[in-house]
Amino acid sequence: MLLPSFYLENFRLFDKLEVKRLGRVNLIVGRNNAGKSAFLEAVYIYAAGADTEVFSELIQSRQEHWNPRGQDNIKGFSFSPFRHFFKGHKIPLPNESGFKLAISKNVTALHVKTAAYVSEETDNGFSRKKLNDSEEIENLSTEVEVEVYVVAEQENNTQLLFSEERGFDPRRRLLLNKKHSNSFSAIQLVPTQGISDRKTAQLWDAVNLTDLEKVVIDGLKLIETRLLGLAFVEDPRNERLPLVKLQDQEERVPLKSLGDGVTRVFHIMLALVNAKDGILLIDEFENGLHWTVQESVWRVLFQMSARLNVQVFCTTHSRDCIMAFDTVWQEFEQEGAFFRLYAHDSEIRVREYDLETLSDSLETDVDVR
Repeated sequence: MLLPSFYLENFRLFDKLEVKRLGRVNLIVGRNNAGKSAFLEAVYIYAAGADTEVFSELIQSRQEHWNPRGQDNIKGFSFSPFRHFFKGHKIPLPNESGFKLAISKNVTALHVKTAAYVSEETDNGFSRKKLNDSEEIENLSTEVEVEVYVVAEQENNTQLLFSEERGFDPRRRLLLNKKHSNSFSAIQLVPTQGISDRKTAQLWDAVNLTDLEKVVIDGLKLIETRLLGLAFVEDPRNERLPLVKLQDQEERVPLKSLGDGVTRVFHIMLALVNAKDGILLIDEFENGLHWTVQESVWRVLFQMSARLNVQVFCTTHSRDCIMAFDTVWQEFEQEGAFFRLYAHDSEIRVREYDLETLSDSLETDVDVR
């Protein structure tokens, strides 16, 4: 399943934004602080069905676990890292709207907000009852204990993400119902700084000695044509590192010794083959890649994403990267999509380009970044 479009509301720096047409391979451009990385995060959260591990990963990557003293929005929520996902860095009250993510604004959204619950005694023990409006909360007896959660709601499913009493534990999922139906089976993110060594080893283990291993090796050969093979070995510090065998060289060498470009392609190809039947997100595609190889990498992404049924979302600041994307998009006209995020009157807006408009803009030297 490919996302045909995407809508988000009150997420990070966005008020409301709708991209009406997405392709299999999507390139997102825009100036600094235009919301490119935030858009990737929104797709990541939506596609993962608001998985707590995804929230944890994003919080750690932005160092949003830090908390200043004396900033209590709601009692017990002063340390909640979830506040940064909401517009204005403030957790909404239970009677206020949170942020919404959906395929379109006319489709039921994944709604992340706060909700208040009380425990009620029943014949079978205790059950949790949701309080639906501020009046119901205000009219409660002071002796009734109310617990406030950050929740993710969609249709009849509610997932508890964070509570005053229990805090945030990404290893524990508190479900009132099953996981959201829009969850993809596989989602991979290649951050700006690349994938961690530990995760890289795990991704390699998942494809080692399979047909997909050859796809990764062939991708590496786009930059290092002498490469014959790759293996992970354990070093004296109990870390696993990738070593490569090069033609006409007896000694195996660390993959990272071949440069940033080889490492970047390795991360992209590993993430791509592990995203089979799912979604691949790449932040700042061009990092470490010389402009002369970018067209080849784009071509592999277009070809392999169709073969593996993967939808790809990338960001870039680079005109060379855009030109390489445009060249390959012309070969796969029905597969690509390109859009630019920009600020207008303190609001982030989107301009969507078709292939002809993008090509004309590049030919006339119009800056589309």
